[in-house]
Amino acid sequence: MFEYNPEDMPDEKTFDPWGVGEYEAEIIESVSTTSKAGNNMLKLNFLVTNDNGGTTRIYDYIVAPSTLYKLDSLCKLFAIDFDGTLDESLLIGKRLLVKLGVDKGNEKYPPKNKIDRYIKSLSATTSVAETPQKVDDDDIPF
Repeated sequence: MFEYNPEDMPDEKTFDPWGVGEYEAEIIESVSTTSKAGNNMLKLNFLVTNDNGGTTRIYDYIVAPSTLYKLDSLCKLFAIDFDGTLDESLLIGKRLLVKLGVDKGNEKYPPKNKIDRYIKSLSATTSVAETPQKVDDDDIPF
């Protein structure tokens, strides 16, 4: 059983959205689901990193048919064929540059970041020193 002292409860934390701009991101979750209106929807969870190494998670939703242009954009960035079906797991682990905007919020919800645009793919970098070199058996002297 988890125990705590209610008097130690800190004030509720608030999080200010990051500034509008371009940030590196990685898709860490991709789930096919259904929207409240009953349309097919892809729920994407991005881990976004700023220049200081700070991270935040931002969800983006692609709903058929109204925002399929977003899926088309992602598929083009990663050279994934999209012909009406997509294995959403193909998107997990993909790194890209995104443009963040700020959703102003309302009486019920505070301002938060949103992804305005997918800009370009970022490949995982591997240095030459980390790349295993193929050695031909004929080159081994013993």
